Amino acid sequence: MTDDWVKLSRLSSKDRPAQPSEELFLGALAEMAAGFAHELNNPLSVITGRAQLLTETEPDGDKQRALHQIQENAREVAARVDDLISFADPPAPKPTRTLIQQLIDESVQLAQYKSGKNTLSVITQLDTDIEAVMVDSGQMASALANCLVNALDAYHDTLGPICLQVGQADHKGYIVFCIRDEGCGMDEQTIKKATTPFFSSKPAGRKRGLGLSYAARVIHLNQGFLSIKSRLGEGTEVSITLPA
Repeated sequence: MTDDWVKLSRLSSKDRPAQPSEELFLGALAEMAAGFAHELNNPLSVITGRAQLLTETEPDGDKQRALHQIQENAREVAARVDDLISFADPPAPKPTRTLIQQLIDESVQLAQYKSGKNTLSVITQLDTDIEAVMVDSGQMASALANCLVNALDAYHDTLGPICLQVGQADHKGYIVFCIRDEGCGMDEQTIKKATTPFFSSKPAGRKRGLGLSYAARVIHLNQGFLSIKSRLGEGTEVSITLPA
């Protein structure tokens, strides 16, 4: 790999119309996820319910802990199916004029909740000439939070720093949110798969979700696009370009 930053870009619907094959794939994925949810939710409810009942009457501490693990893992399976449905068939965005500072505050709070951290070391740099964006605020706060959590995961022993810069984009009528970390970075093969559902460079046994893939999906639906630049061992920059 050269010294140049590896870059992955996802263009907006304006620049890259959705391909029929992509829409067919997402439709099939949504139908499959809905089928999974229907087939799994009833048995999972039975498993968690019975485990809870047994926990309440079980005097042995070790068995109680085992029953708690059964409940937690059953809920985790149900959550992963819900994540898949949310990715494949998200609700249509409802764009409103959203203040930049409000969006950042909500994103940081949500990232703290998702990561289980009380505080995050997020350094913000805002262009004072930019006040608002035209997006679905809930979807975009979730997308930005996922990117912040991904930046946090790039550090092994610290909570940052993470830089969040907001400025004018190269595309007329757009602004860009740049989220930078100085963590482990990604190699070329990892960055190519960074927005693939359930892909993770984490070791087996650690949670694998839809963080960047969900972010890219809802950003695309909000007429924006996401790009990633990274260099192994030096850090990553995720740019989110949105309509002003």
